[in-house]
Amino acid sequence: MASDEQNSAPGGANPRYRSRAAESIHRRLVGLVKSLLTRKGQETLDGLPNEIELNLRIPVRLDRNEIADSRNFAQSLLAQVESLRIQGETEALGHRSGHAACYWCNAAVCEHSMPPDHHSVLIGWSPTGVPLWKNLTSVLIVDKDAQIDFLYGEKPGPVITWRSEGDLLDNILPEYLNDSLFAHPVGALLAGGFALPMPYGDTDLLSVTALILESRTGRSVPKYSLNLISNTPPPHHLATLLGSGTSSILTNWISSLRSSLNNLQQELMGLASKGKRSSLQASRELIVELLIESRSYLETLRRRSERRTKHAQQRTEDPNRPTSAAISDLLSCDYKDLFHDRKESTVVIRGRQGRIHIFTANGRHITSAIYSNDAIQTRIARGRWKSMEENKGCAFLEHVSKILAKPGEDSSANDAS
Repeated sequence: MASDEQNSAPGGANPRYRSRAAESIHRRLVGLVKSLLTRKGQETLDGLPNEIELNLRIPVRLDRNEIADSRNFAQSLLAQVESLRIQGETEALGHRSGHAACYWCNAAVCEHSMPPDHHSVLIGWSPTGVPLWKNLTSVLIVDKDAQIDFLYGEKPGPVITWRSEGDLLDNILPEYLNDSLFAHPVGALLAGGFALPMPYGDTDLLSVTALILESRTGRSVPKYSLNLISNTPPPHHLATLLGSGTSSILTNWISSLRSSLNNLQQELMGLASKGKRSSLQASRELIVELLIESRSYLETLRRRSERRTKHAQQRTEDPNRPTSAAISDLLSCDYKDLFHDRKESTVVIRGRQGRIHIFTANGRHITSAIYSNDAIQTRIARGRWKSMEENKGCAFLEHVSKILAKPGEDSSANDAS
């Protein structure tokens, strides 16, 4: 049997010289690099050329094994792979995960691209294109948002607000934005109040910006990506918090948001494949609806958390509660009983005996309550509740009925426990 390694003949290189051990090392390195590049998805490879080259320095000590040399080699390899991953991801999606692009520096990652602390969220960009960060508490104060009470109660709970494309970008001067190759921000959810265990038994609150970005380079259908931005303090890392496998308000909310965005992307691609490609404006309007629904869902999760007591469980099982009648009222109502809440962008269903049921535009039940007839008529008279058009009302009822008919699908009542 021929040896794996053959010494070259004196005086020149042997063209048949081969080291299977060296080839194996190369294959394992290639496999390691690909694994590291794709650990967060395939997009990185899509943004890199088919052939890349690593510059590796491999010190060899003949007299002894030096652990420090191995560690330095590994750090150099990982640093180069991380640089390539950033390059590929930015090229493919037009953004760097965990960062807000800086139009002033023309960089996906720079000194301005991350919030200064774990309480700050993205509120937009300056006229010269620098990302603007602000403490979420200050945002709520400026907005005169009553949710601020949830941050300072005995048991703090999550809060959420949202920013439209215009809110984020209207201040940027055209010369900084128009020729940008970065993905286009189309909306953001600014959330906080998530419990964050800290050393020595303390608990802090974490804020997160969920930025929706649109990339159209070389695509007939826009690619929408979720970019989660948070300067999570040690020893925590946002990806670890979300991937820990434990159920929490934060993980449930982000999981739902990711799923909704993925479903929307598949829907847009499906329409395009049938020759019914949505206009850019229509696609962005769907993103706005998605953001509003996600905001409502986090509020629902907060209410669930507040009500998970023995007394609340007993009330949930009470058939006389308005929530318990949500499904029956929905199935028996007419489109004339449907209203659009113009302030909250939700659907209101008027049931019997003063029962009112609130749904998101996509059919998720938020809550139920008992309203007096005067309260109902006042909201209608002031224009806050606007009667839904017959075609939209019937379409909504049909959509929710299909959801309820699916086996294993969460019923609307379950969302308001």
